[in-house]
Amino acid sequence: MTQIDMDQFATSFAQQRLWFLDQYQPGSSQYNIPAACRVRGQLDREALAWSLDEIVLRHETLRTVFAVDGEMPVQCIAAASPVQLHEIDLRGQDDAQIQALQLAQDEAQRPFDLSKGPLLRVLLIELGDDDYLLQLTLHHIIADGWSIGVLLAELGALYDACRRGESSPLP
Repeated sequence: MTQIDMDQFATSFAQQRLWFLDQYQPGSSQYNIPAACRVRGQLDREALAWSLDEIVLRHETLRTVFAVDGEMPVQCIAAASPVQLHEIDLRGQDDAQIQALQLAQDEAQRPFDLSKGPLLRVLLIELGDDDYLLQLTLHHIIADGWSIGVLLAELGALYDACRRGESSPLP
């Protein structure tokens, strides 16, 4: 297997299981983990982008995709690159809340390609001038319910630090 700018590692038993399930039923969103939070107040998009990029830089699992070596899946860790923040503006629309919920559900149901990645997607829906819905969707092969809580807490800490002009509050 030829690789450029990637490190390759064995998969865990749980990752192998999820990879095999994905091979058996490609295009399924059954193992997507969506996490959404409401953000109220002035949003600093640069701080949000920096915070997301910093998290991906810190956590190799968020840069991991899965390839095949022989007949077995392997983890391939890519170099860090900027997180793609998909933004949708619903300001001024009467049914913005309903549309936002539908967009969030649609995003949560969109399948991942485990071999291409990224296995993290970020959606920001602007509901009003100071009202947003931020949704992160990850594949279960790189995250679980507990780690989503840690990820959101770290995102909040990094975002607040960036807004205060600090480089990072985390070790």
